[in-house]
Amino acid sequence: MPHFGMHIGLRYDIIGEYASLLLAILLLVFMSLTRPKKSKSYKFLVLGALTAIVATATQIMIVEVASNVSVYYNRSTFTALLTFFLVLYAAILVLIFNYINLMSEKRLKKRSVIIMLYVSIALFYFSGVVYQVAMKSLYFVRTDGIDITHFTTFYCMMGMLCAVICFIVVMIRRRTIARIVIRGVLIVVPLDIIVLILQIIDKRAIFSASTYVIPLVAFYLLFHSNPYDEDTGCQNVSAMESRFITDIRRNRIFYLAYIDFPQLTDTSFSPDYEMLSIEMARVCREIERISRKIQLYRISFGTFMALIETKERSDAQNYSEQMRDILDAFHDRTEDHFHYFLGVCGDSRRFSSVGNKWTQLFMMYIKQTKLIDGENVYYFANGSDFRDFDEIYKIEQTLLDVRMKMDAEDERIICYAQPIYSVDKDEFRSAEALMRLNIDGKMIPPDMFIPIAERNNCIHALTVIMIHKVCKAVEKLSLEYDFDAITINCSTADFTDKTFYKEILDIIHGYNIDQKMIRLELTESMMAENYEAVKHNMDMLNREGIHLYMDDFGTGYSNLERVVDVPVQTIKFDKSLLYKSIKDDRVDDIISYMIEFFKKNGFVTLIEGVEDESQKKYSIDRGFDYIQGYHYAKPGPIESLSKYFKHK
Repeated sequence: MPHFGMHIGLRYDIIGEYASLLLAILLLVFMSLTRPKKSKSYKFLVLGALTAIVATATQIMIVEVASNVSVYYNRSTFTALLTFFLVLYAAILVLIFNYINLMSEKRLKKRSVIIMLYVSIALFYFSGVVYQVAMKSLYFVRTDGIDITHFTTFYCMMGMLCAVICFIVVMIRRRTIARIVIRGVLIVVPLDIIVLILQIIDKRAIFSASTYVIPLVAFYLLFHSNPYDEDTGCQNVSAMESRFITDIRRNRIFYLAYIDFPQLTDTSFSPDYEMLSIEMARVCREIERISRKIQLYRISFGTFMALIETKERSDAQNYSEQMRDILDAFHDRTEDHFHYFLGVCGDSRRFSSVGNKWTQLFMMYIKQTKLIDGENVYYFANGSDFRDFDEIYKIEQTLLDVRMKMDAEDERIICYAQPIYSVDKDEFRSAEALMRLNIDGKMIPPDMFIPIAERNNCIHALTVIMIHKVCKAVEKLSLEYDFDAITINCSTADFTDKTFYKEILDIIHGYNIDQKMIRLELTESMMAENYEAVKHNMDMLNREGIHLYMDDFGTGYSNLERVVDVPVQTIKFDKSLLYKSIKDDRVDDIISYMIEFFKKNGFVTLIEGVEDESQKKYSIDRGFDYIQGYHYAKPGPIESLSKYFKHK
């Protein structure tokens, strides 16, 4: 039995150690309940908690022996206990120091510095231990008990030394350590030092375990606890990621369900959140009651994910249909009749190799492609959905990598070109550069990867790389061949940046070419967004002699007044107008009028999409200056333009 307070003989008050032991055990219990993410720093925290339990229990045993010398004392055993505790104490100090080091945003490049620091401290620490044991000065046996004052003083002094070193290292590395970590160190280290000093002063009470148990609890609460949501009783996305990884490592098969209420993301909608929280909590409880195999997690206020840990697809479908029934009932009983989306994918063998990020993005993809506004949607994904998304995901990751590297020579960006025929000169005088994306030998067309690039803000990187590649090709072709220019398509995002023209000119000037041999194509729709910025870039480029095309004229935002107001020289008619005008005389009259209008006002006209002899004849008869299409030449690698341009 422990002895609290002063009694007959030499006794120690160890209520503080028992409290610390209980706290360390509770810490491990909460870790198991909340399932934090198994990061590198978390592993040090777990080891620290386990070591703290053993060290505190050892300390309690030491005090029990010291307080009951006639019953338990044996010199060899007692010395071994003291030495064992000192080793554990050193281990705790190292684990805490390592934990703080791993919380740094940027690791030390020279690990040898940390290793040397560890070695130096370890040599100093264990030299002291060996000396104290050899000199038999760690404790003194008295008739009324064992005096362990020297023992506690020694490890407290070592603890203060390590705390000071930790404080100094954190201050030196403060630029790479999160602010919350620095604040924690500024608070905890001085408090630990104060407690250790009090432990040295107090000869009859042992409470030093608090100096390492409390920091471990603080680290857990700040960085690793996945608290359950107060309203729904669900854990957050971090807990879901942890469960996901654990199930994958254990080869446990599971399905994923994605539950979303689209109306709650509508900013114009203002529901009764108090009522809604109660109803959502009810829905969560009902879903959890379906089976113990369902683990439910809250991603945001109106979005949940569930892990359905079952091997059989039939079971997963059965559970999912029960979820749908619960959501249908929720929709019917709520005053606002909230619509839901329930998407289910699995089994995990389909996505275990690609990880949790891929899987969550896949669920978002299913929602985007299958959601119908104003309707309840339940969808169980199949193999074709996985294959389609996997291709999209590969494109997205490739584009993000291209953007990050910004390599002008990136071999994944392929520069194609389609020659443009000059009616007046009866030869090919220019070409349009066309972008392709090469992923693992497969050529991806623009209509597939451009929308993905726009969603991920990768367009600018693609434009810059294309300008470099076209300039390089023009530099080489112009040495032997006679041609006017090659055009490059630009995006709205680029031209809304008022300094974009400078970047274009800087790239062109980096090559040995006439800048007039690079031309740019812009669409009409670009004029609708940030018109002033777009026009500013166009004006500056036009001033430098860069020829500008108005691409896709006749679709979307056709506005003659705006077209005339911007400094474009060539009007590129969309192929849809060509096809309609051949079939419809009214459209033909409009086309004829526009061609006459543009030529009268000094514009050059170009028609695209000419694929047969009749379309060619129509285009020439209507007076187009340039013709582009498969009837003349198909797109090919930009180097193949040498087959179409004349030698000098």
